[in-house]
Amino acid sequence: MTMPIDMAARHTHRPMRSFLIATCVFLPACAANNWDAIEADSRGCAGDEISVCGRLFHTGTRVVLWSEPGGYDAYSDAPAFPDELRGWSFAPGRRYSTRRTAPAVVKASGVWHIQDLQAVVDQFVIHYDVCGTSRQCFRVLHDLRKLSVHFLLDVDGTIYQTLDLAERAWHGTRANDRSVGIEIAHIGAYPRAQHRALLEWYRVDENGPYVRFPKRIKNTGVRTPNFVARPSRAELVAGNIQGQDLWQYDFTDQQYAALAKLTAALAKIFPRLRVDYPRTPEGQLRTTALGDDEFRQYSGLIGHYHVQTNKTDPGPAFDWDRLLCEVRQ
Repeated sequence: MTMPIDMAARHTHRPMRSFLIATCVFLPACAANNWDAIEADSRGCAGDEISVCGRLFHTGTRVVLWSEPGGYDAYSDAPAFPDELRGWSFAPGRRYSTRRTAPAVVKASGVWHIQDLQAVVDQFVIHYDVCGTSRQCFRVLHDLRKLSVHFLLDVDGTIYQTLDLAERAWHGTRANDRSVGIEIAHIGAYPRAQHRALLEWYRVDENGPYVRFPKRIKNTGVRTPNFVARPSRAELVAGNIQGQDLWQYDFTDQQYAALAKLTAALAKIFPRLRVDYPRTPEGQLRTTALGDDEFRQYSGLIGHYHVQTNKTDPGPAFDWDRLLCEVRQ
């Protein structure tokens, strides 16, 4: 059960809206007719709520907010895992600003309302984290690199929201101001099928390949007890991203299911966010970065490799058509 949150107390520059709903009724995002229909009670009660401008919205899948026990708080200036810095220096106060570039009305008031945010956000950037777990990803982003992302998606399908969507997370260069970003726990794609990272992270048993966390990861942070992370497809997937031939294991079924529900909720909340991916003139998935003019005009789901020429995530194994189908369902 979601713990009650008081974002007005935590972040006074974003006052909590007064809610008129007396009880929290669970309405799956995919069944809602508009974004109003998935708004939740301000206290939260289903454990599936995301925060947008201090207001809570149902997604239909487990979400752990930054204010909950076990959540990951991107607002904090303190290291999340001080005992694991291993000689790295953490410099408080040097984090990138989380303020989006705001319309004049927002700049004047200092407060984002959801209607203002709907006029700005039209992209959902999908990453893999090359860390393998959401816990490790947050340690690297927050404690070491001073970066941020709105959502983390762990191998068991648990979603973590690290800061309100009114904030600009630093995850995708030119996409930051107009996007929501998610890091999916996955070790990544590599130029050889026998790459050492793939051999280190995956084993095969009678049921097929599965993730075997390296011994150096003492605490995976995965919330589901004894969870075995298995790629949705048993075979390695090969493909070409940014002109590079890459091999990658698929994401887990639990990750696809959670991502689809989150994406459906975001598409309800943000009407400019199209449920589609960048395509070639022939209608196929584009696997290279968008040019400046193309990027300015594009709205919808987008991979990190569509944003930056030096990125290959979410890789050739990411099943875009499966995601679209599940979101539309």
